[in-house]
Amino acid sequence: MSRPQSAPIRHFDADTIRRGAIACLPLLPSTMIFGAVLGVLATQRGLSLGELLFMSLTVFAGSAQFVSVDLWRETIPSVTIIVATAVINLRYVLIGASLRPVFRGRPLWVKICGMHMVADENWAVTMTQENLANPGFLLGGGIFLGIVWATGNTIGYLLGGGIPDPNVYALDFAFTAVFAALTVGMWKGRVDLLPWLAAAIGSLIGHYTLPGTWSILAGAGAGVVVAALTWREDMDDTAPKSEIAPEIAADTYGAPEGTYSTEAGK
Repeated sequence: MSRPQSAPIRHFDADTIRRGAIACLPLLPSTMIFGAVLGVLATQRGLSLGELLFMSLTVFAGSAQFVSVDLWRETIPSVTIIVATAVINLRYVLIGASLRPVFRGRPLWVKICGMHMVADENWAVTMTQENLANPGFLLGGGIFLGIVWATGNTIGYLLGGGIPDPNVYALDFAFTAVFAALTVGMWKGRVDLLPWLAAAIGSLIGHYTLPGTWSILAGAGAGVVVAALTWREDMDDTAPKSEIAPEIAADTYGAPEGTYSTEAGK
């Protein structure tokens, strides 16, 4: 008797990728503006359009790109830029940890592809979804935002010196406005109150006591610690079993009762 063949697992399906992209449509204006501001800054720092787009493709981290482009001067050592961007991107350690339900049971290549396309915005949109089990949703949002981001970079770069100081038009506030709106959808109820309050207090203390963007990590760390201390087992329901591919669900949770393998037609 031949062994039954299980259907291949589809880690990234077109429909889920499309839904992830559509969910990020409201972020198009702010992402485009924010990307254009970076394009203007890149022009002022003497970067070529090719260098800027290559950075957006390989780094894909808006705040880190802003810092690295702003520090792009002959008098500043490369190691300084590397350290500065690494510090800013430390928050992705916490972001990656929060995405564990999305990548649970997935192979390494899926995790690498998915995490490379993680931006703050599509991460926040993904975390508002009831089903966190499919990385295609996260990837779809990342691909969409990446295209919009690169388009904004190009527009801002071509505008060049036409906008000498983007801050005059409050274009630098686009990033903050996006997250102020996204936090509404991320609120899950009273269970979030203490972690959010701890994150806010930690960020404020860090803002007045720490240099650079360390306040971001301070706030995130405070929120994570409080969330861990107040966590209860009945809260861990971020990845509904019914929404996970059967092969992955079986590996993660064990096969559902009453299921068995059969040959075709039996």
